[in-house]
Amino acid sequence: MSEFEKYMKEQRLLLDSEQASDGHEARFLQKLERQHALIRNGRRPGSGIRFRHVLQIAASVAILLTSSVLLLRYAGDRPGEQQAELPASLVEAKAYYVDLTNERVSQIEAFDFSSNEEKTLLLDELQEMEVYHQQLMDDLKAHPDDERVISAMIRHYQLKLEVMDQIINQLKQIKLETTENHENESV
Repeated sequence: MSEFEKYMKEQRLLLDSEQASDGHEARFLQKLERQHALIRNGRRPGSGIRFRHVLQIAASVAILLTSSVLLLRYAGDRPGEQQAELPASLVEAKAYYVDLTNERVSQIEAFDFSSNEEKTLLLDELQEMEVYHQQLMDDLKAHPDDERVISAMIRHYQLKLEVMDQIINQLKQIKLETTENHENESV
């Protein structure tokens, strides 16, 4: 008999002889009753997106908004860096980024949120990013030949897409965790 087998036999005897701690069965039954209550109320235990995750997503959006404001402030302070892009290229870039943004919004709207309030909160946060886009558009109207404004607009689109990708990745991770939890509970 190997050392490992001997050790396992000794440990098995110890584990078989120990009793569960006081209150273990009561706690287990309470937890089981809570899960049954969720099922009776039409919810699967562990389903949907938790409010904590929505707050994390909202924090990501807030970071994007803050970055946009800082980018605008510092872009105005730096001497003009001449770039080869023309306003016509901005029109093309805008069309490209708007298509990608609309695709990401559709992906976010397709997720199964546990309540419409969470979904509305997230979509409202995304809509607030449009305020900064409108500020950039106003700056572009005031200074149509300023390459810094054009660069700031393109960077805003890029940051917006990055945040939306992070949100989608977090939602996918939450969905995966929820699915795994549901599979473990059903086993």
